[in-house]
Amino acid sequence: MLGSLENELVALIKGSPLGKRLRKVEPLPNIPDKDVLKRWGTDAPAAYVVAMDGAIEGDTSTPKFVVVFVARNARGATSARQGGKREIGLYEMLDAGIAVLRSTNEGAGWQPTGYQMIQDAAVRDAGMEAGMVSVETAVDTPSLDPEDLGLGDFLEFHADYDLEPLSPDEHERWANEDRNPPSPDVQSHINPQEGP
Repeated sequence: MLGSLENELVALIKGSPLGKRLRKVEPLPNIPDKDVLKRWGTDAPAAYVVAMDGAIEGDTSTPKFVVVFVARNARGATSARQGGKREIGLYEMLDAGIAVLRSTNEGAGWQPTGYQMIQDAAVRDAGMEAGMVSVETAVDTPSLDPEDLGLGDFLEFHADYDLEPLSPDEHERWANEDRNPPSPDVQSHINPQEGP
């Protein structure tokens, strides 16, 4: 559910007139925190989609996301916020982002719920301005289908045997990756696709 909603938000923004004015529109990149600002500075103007905590009430779930917008302008902070003839500014991105997200008639039917300016000295020191728009949608709560758990194929099984069942100290030691004797006498590694 969350992966498809994240992809839907990315596609929605990319396909809009706003998306055509941005260098990057993608899920928040999987990079170390110390490198995020460097990446944002390289990609700006950009938008990143981030999943947040959602809510569940019976058969209805309310997934929540934020879209982080990042602007940069060589002429300074005011130009990064207000934009110019050649470069979109943060305020324009927030306005357009809210409008794009409000106008969805297909897919999840997103509803913007607020916006926030990112007041981080490190962002400003890096010459950027950033803000985010919070959005949510209502979807059916995932339910368990006994025939299909939505999981991939079961590819591998590994088990260790022959620890005394009533020796919790030895079991704890082995579970913590201490392989010194005494240790299990038998190991089994099975690939269900190939058979035992």
